[in-house]
Amino acid sequence: MKKLRAEVVDIKQLEKALSFDRFEYIYAHERFLNKNTHQKEKIIVLPDIFLGDCEEKTLNRLKELKELGFSRALAHTVGHIPLIQKAEMTLHGGMRLNIANSLSAEFFAEQGAADIIVSCELTASKIKALNSPVPYGVVAYGRLPLMVTRRCPIKDGKPCNNGNNCRKYLTDRQGKKLKTLCSNTVELLNPDILTIADKIADFPAAEFFVLKFTDEKDIISAAEDFIKGKKPQGNFTKENFTRGLYYRGVE
Repeated sequence: MKKLRAEVVDIKQLEKALSFDRFEYIYAHERFLNKNTHQKEKIIVLPDIFLGDCEEKTLNRLKELKELGFSRALAHTVGHIPLIQKAEMTLHGGMRLNIANSLSAEFFAEQGAADIIVSCELTASKIKALNSPVPYGVVAYGRLPLMVTRRCPIKDGKPCNNGNNCRKYLTDRQGKKLKTLCSNTVELLNPDILTIADKIADFPAAEFFVLKFTDEKDIISAAEDFIKGKKPQGNFTKENFTRGLYYRGVE
């Protein structure tokens, strides 16, 4: 089985993820990390996505976390790279960098990335053909963001800056619930859950798979199902799971 990584959205999920020894690393937002967080060496810090008005704040927070024992951070955008470097933390490239070919993989390797997550808009065949100087991973499970905004659609466009997940949602024209995920930005999530648990063989060169947890109450069971390669079943139906763009590409 390839290496697994988890992305969590709150302290409870983080604690459960840290108790599960199959996770190589865990991506966790900086807002709920502190000196009492266990196994700091396993955590890759997630800074805020949007840096338009908080670069200095983000840099200071990364430096603070480095002093507390956290040594790794993820770059959502190219703007995060110099901040992570100045904080003297190990750089990991995230899916929002839109790494879609071998040239972009090489570029971020040259910037010092220890590893990268390839774009979710690539097909499985294009990912298979990708040549990367550093290990790369694939998002393999979870609700992918459809949109990232500074204005909260739940609050009628008012800024959302408290960082608390209200667990509310919008309803689309098909009656599907689009849940939200908040930090200093708001992510509007796909109502359908991506899963390629039974398709891992189609990604032979990927060195790790990322499981993105959002509203799951039992992330351990979800991870164990993934490890077993279970096809979508149980709570999954044809209407609420997706293969993403891995088999149909960008239309």
